[in-house]
Amino acid sequence: MKPVDPRLLREAPAARRFLLLCGVLGLTAAVAVIAQAVALGSLVANVFIGHQPLGEQRTQLAVLLAAAIVRGALAWALESGGRLTALRVGGELRARVLRHVLAARPGGLPDAPGSLAAAVVTGLDALDPYFARFLPQLVLSAVVPAAIFVWVAWHDWTSALVMALTLPLVPIFGVLIGKVTARRTMRRFETLSLLSGHFLDVVRGLPTLRAFGRGRAQGETIARVSEAYRAETMGTLRVAFLSALVLELAATLSIAVIAVEIGVRLTDGGMTLAPALAILVLAPEFYGPLRSAAAQFHASADGLAAAGRLFELLDLEPTLAAVEEPAPPVGTIRLEDVTVVYPRGPAVEDVSATLVPGQRVALAGPSGAGKTTLLSLLLRLADPTSGRVLVDGVDLARCDPAGWRAQLAWLPQRPRLAPGTLRDALDDGRGLTDTALLAAMVRAGAPPLSLDAVLGERTPLSAGEIRRLALARALALPKPLLLLDEPTTSLDPASADTVRDAIAALPRDGLVVFATHDPELIALADVVVELAPRLREQVA
Repeated sequence: MKPVDPRLLREAPAARRFLLLCGVLGLTAAVAVIAQAVALGSLVANVFIGHQPLGEQRTQLAVLLAAAIVRGALAWALESGGRLTALRVGGELRARVLRHVLAARPGGLPDAPGSLAAAVVTGLDALDPYFARFLPQLVLSAVVPAAIFVWVAWHDWTSALVMALTLPLVPIFGVLIGKVTARRTMRRFETLSLLSGHFLDVVRGLPTLRAFGRGRAQGETIARVSEAYRAETMGTLRVAFLSALVLELAATLSIAVIAVEIGVRLTDGGMTLAPALAILVLAPEFYGPLRSAAAQFHASADGLAAAGRLFELLDLEPTLAAVEEPAPPVGTIRLEDVTVVYPRGPAVEDVSATLVPGQRVALAGPSGAGKTTLLSLLLRLADPTSGRVLVDGVDLARCDPAGWRAQLAWLPQRPRLAPGTLRDALDDGRGLTDTALLAAMVRAGAPPLSLDAVLGERTPLSAGEIRRLALARALALPKPLLLLDEPTTSLDPASADTVRDAIAALPRDGLVVFATHDPELIALADVVVELAPRLREQVA
């Protein structure tokens, strides 16, 4: 984990501009620090050694006041600019990552939806301390000590030599502790991703968990993962407190050495008071920025870990091959030794089948057998790892996805309805008449709602009602290929019978493919493709 990730600067132009601004403001801060120290040293020497009235020290007092105001303004500008930059960078990265993931994985990320949510939401929020505090301190630690060292070397080479010898102690300790912090932070982020993914899966499956009385077991699992996350967080905090102690000790000892050698020379008369006081004032400022940057590294580590995960997502290779020819019309579909492999193992393996227009085809098998994966191939959301999907002899992997999807309708496993009126959600911009929409609702057994009903809090819908309305949306405009993923899930027996009747009554001029566990729905199929639970075996 690097303090400044070059790719973060490349991917986010706002970060490069902010880094340049930090350099300019850091140089200004260095000038203000030196001017303040020189003015304070001169003021004390004139008043206590030269016995000059304090009222005659207007220049020094004005410089002290101006330097304090400038330093306060610079601190505000750096932190405010950092927070604005974090918002811009977060927005840029979030948009780029989501666009790339949707383009590269149109079927989603089956292995890590919770990890994606953690990276683009919680992770990007953690970039705020990185830009607001750590990055400005990092620039200050490069500019301010260098400027102070040049000034001190010009006026007192002995003190400059002590500074040069003691300064490396701070970054050495910081690097040693930073490596431990980086490892702990990565483990903490991975634990958070695991917790996010598991919690998301639990929320999605709440109806099933309640139906089978498994809610308490999942609650115990969430508690166990939460405890692991708490332990990793407390471990990271322990390292952070330890690093603060070590860095403060190193800086304090270094300042003490400078103070001792200056005091000895003052006693022997080998140094005047004004530059000695200026150097003593500059000594804490010399070590301070680097010490603060090392301490702030802990606050920024979460953001850097999340940025690393985002870059992994940006590096995802597209699952769809490049388009070479227009999509053919829906015809006979042949699956030839189709295999799809995810990072955690094969989802389907060596599946072959022939699907002919006019048939009703059931994809049957237990959960994890690959039914949804096969539907994603037919939807052209992914291509097979090996094997081919042919449409009248044309390889679907070489065809335009948008043109192919325009010929089909589908019901996803977890359907969603767009916000707005029910008419807008069912029509989906296709220009259908109210009569066609209402007829589709009746066929799908959808709840008797007005097409002008506004979906949302004012019209709460159950999972079963949403599924039946989504089925009505798929049936409203006939397509030559209809894909249904678990159409009877979350439905009461009467509604499930209505959905089965609607599927049985579909005209025979199109191809209907449905994935289901429902034995009564499987009985309606002309062809049943049995799938083995290979993914479950692989995970086990």
